Amino acid sequence: MNRVKELRKEKGLTQQKLAKEVGISRSAIAMYETGECDPSSEMLKTLSIFFDVSTDYVLCLTDIRKAPTPEEVSAMPEAQELRAVMESLSPEDRQRVLAFGRGLAATAQTPEEKK
Repeated sequence: MNRVKELRKEKGLTQQKLAKEVGISRSAIAMYETGECDPSSEMLKTLSIFFDVSTDYVLCLTDIRKAPTPEEVSAMPEAQELRAVMESLSPEDRQRVLAFGRGLAATAQTPEEKK
């Protein structure tokens, strides 16, 4: 299963136009969309670059289109607030917060699991 058809339609492209953009045949695009065959790792990379999404998103392994850059994460209000909190703590308490955060991340549910 993959999102090639969904991504193609979002861009308003026909199979033929997408095929031309990424340098393969229209029938290959059709086979990707129907699940008859999977894109090669190189084509998967090409498609993810073309659609500006992660390869995991193309393959339906995540619902996150693209991971935020470190700069985007740093700019998030939550990250700025967490940084301020961490700066106010002792080194020992910082380690406790980190251990708690790691434990929380290890057991956190994905959005799909919460449904």
